[in-house]
Amino acid sequence: MSSEKHSKRDGKKEKSTNGEKKRKRDHKEDGERTKSKKHRSLKQAQQPEVPSSPFHVQSASLYLPLAPVSQGFPLEGLCAEHLSPLLLTFYPPLGGVVLSYNNVRLSERPQGEDESTDLLLQNIDEYAVSYCWVTATFLLFKPTPGVELEGYVNLQNQGHLGVVCWNLFNASIEAKRLPKEWKWVDVSEMETEEDAAENGNGGHAEDGMGYWVDGEGKKLEGQIKFRVKQIESSHDRERGFLSIEGTMLEMEEEHELAATENEERAQNQNQATKKKHPLRGHRFAATDLSIPREPEDEEASASRRDRHRY
Repeated sequence: MSSEKHSKRDGKKEKSTNGEKKRKRDHKEDGERTKSKKHRSLKQAQQPEVPSSPFHVQSASLYLPLAPVSQGFPLEGLCAEHLSPLLLTFYPPLGGVVLSYNNVRLSERPQGEDESTDLLLQNIDEYAVSYCWVTATFLLFKPTPGVELEGYVNLQNQGHLGVVCWNLFNASIEAKRLPKEWKWVDVSEMETEEDAAENGNGGHAEDGMGYWVDGEGKKLEGQIKFRVKQIESSHDRERGFLSIEGTMLEMEEEHELAATENEERAQNQNQATKKKHPLRGHRFAATDLSIPREPEDEEASASRRDRHRY
């Protein structure tokens, strides 16, 4: 009887342990699934959305002074003095190049659409100009990193490729960011005039030092597509210009190249700081700053011992 009881208890234990293992395994798998789903959702949330177009419509209000000569026609005067000079220039408060503007209106408050015909302007101290809010709708060129642009090739050399977009904006693509199958053909590599004529323009000065060819060996010319890598704006306090750096690599290749560039930049900075401050980060020992002592005579050392004794 006792053996039968023990066997039944052992069977129950085995069943319970197997059930616990199964529940733990199922719980672990469910946890891994939920983690993977969360991880995937977090990745998707972290990836910023790249706009499909570099052109943006934006409404903004600017607090502008009205000159006394334009008080008879305040709207036309403010447009001619302040808004029209912004066309085709990079305006930092709006973060883009102003292409056009419309729906201009004056108001006492920003983004206001007052229905009343009377408008009060503000005068400050003894200044002759009057201030008011000018609200308008601007068409801006605001390319962001990752957006795709089109342009025509206008400059080629071994270091980079020059592109002009919409006959207004210049972009530059480094040679290391061009497709790997593209190759640079130097003018000296043209063996005969017939080959030069077939490759383009008979090898005239328009080719410069050479040109780029694609994977099929065709000379690169005409319209190309690329992605925006970086944007730099050179401006003073109010207006300036925009320079675009592009890339034609895939996203993964571009990320790898950017990572290697960051590492090289950090190494160069460390080397530069070491050259400027060679002793930075060095711990001096007691012997590093010690001054060697000259040997003393026996009489001088004996007299010194006698003085310390008394």
